[in-house]
Amino acid sequence: AKPEQMKNRAIIDMMEPGSTFKIVSAAAALNEHKVRPDTTIFCENGLWNFGGRPLHDHKAYADLSVRDILVKSSNIGAAKLAISVGDQKFYEYIRRFGFGERTGIELPGEIGGVIRPPQSWSKISITRIPMGHEVGVTPLQMTSAMATIANGGKLVTPRIVKSITTEDGKSVSTFSPVVLRQVISAETAAQIGNALRGVVSDRGTAAAAAVPGFTISGKT
Repeated sequence: AKPEQMKNRAIIDMMEPGSTFKIVSAAAALNEHKVRPDTTIFCENGLWNFGGRPLHDHKAYADLSVRDILVKSSNIGAAKLAISVGDQKFYEYIRRFGFGERTGIELPGEIGGVIRPPQSWSKISITRIPMGHEVGVTPLQMTSAMATIANGGKLVTPRIVKSITTEDGKSVSTFSPVVLRQVISAETAAQIGNALRGVVSDRGTAAAAAVPGFTISGKT
């Protein structure tokens, strides 16, 4: 095998997560009671100048609810949600979701990614990080964050081995899920999960990911 084929990309490779990261800014604003799912945010008709730099949406939107900021994937809306929370509190939520540290999965070589503290941010970072720029995460970290939404707001250590049994089926040991912390309330997690179901619908950006007979939440 070639060396690049032996890399475990899920835990060794780092990426900018892009719009999948918008769950963090939405969850932070909802959990801090800055907004409700139906609160409307003016999304500047697709172009917002902040800190002397333009921020674009992929389509021009005027007013969007917090729910629709996720459904339509508005960069401007996500930025305004993060601003409502503030630099320091938004950073705390990023860390609470597990970014910037190893997940603890039982595999060698895992990296923690790159999350810079607010004192290292530029004046536009608060508008770029919410859409998944200026941060480095592993695919497994992003998956764990999404699972936190599904787990009622609880961050659970990802595992590979559920149990060890003998050849005749006797259990040697069983590994129960380990909850690291309650990241957001169960109510906030349900609100985000509901919005993410809208993403995988005719109204959302991931209609093609819908599976007949299943209720799916997702994020482009």
